[in-house]
Amino acid sequence: MVSDQLTAAKIRIYAVSPSGDRKKLFQGVNEQTGPGGSPDGVQSTVKDNELAYLPRSTFPIRGGARIVMTVELTTADGADASDAVINLPVMDKFNNLRMLSRTDLGYTTDLPAATITGIEIDLGSGYTVPEGETLFLGGGKYFASIEDDT
Repeated sequence: MVSDQLTAAKIRIYAVSPSGDRKKLFQGVNEQTGPGGSPDGVQSTVKDNELAYLPRSTFPIRGGARIVMTVELTTADGADASDAVINLPVMDKFNNLRMLSRTDLGYTTDLPAATITGIEIDLGSGYTVPEGETLFLGGGKYFASIEDDT
């Protein structure tokens, strides 16, 4: 069955230190972070000129820290992890760009139907930056669509 985007859901991305301290690096609204959505796990916006650019952050995410994506629902609903598409750019200190996917971020478990609104929920365990590496969020085009459980 074709899913719909979670309407007006707030998407946030954090750098989380090994001690649990969070630094917010990005916030957006689902319809803007993933134009057109990703029904059945297929990214609908594929034209480069329709994807938003995420500037490279100046905040270093060092080895052992995690990059965590969260969602805050504005309507009670569930979320289907397998329908979500996430392509999140990160750069290393040498400006090499790579993309993190929903699987890289550990988002593999659905949110139950009628998940309540107004609470920020981690979408998975996050991506742990390998020891000895430093990453920066951004530096390329991105797409992140969180889909409902229909």
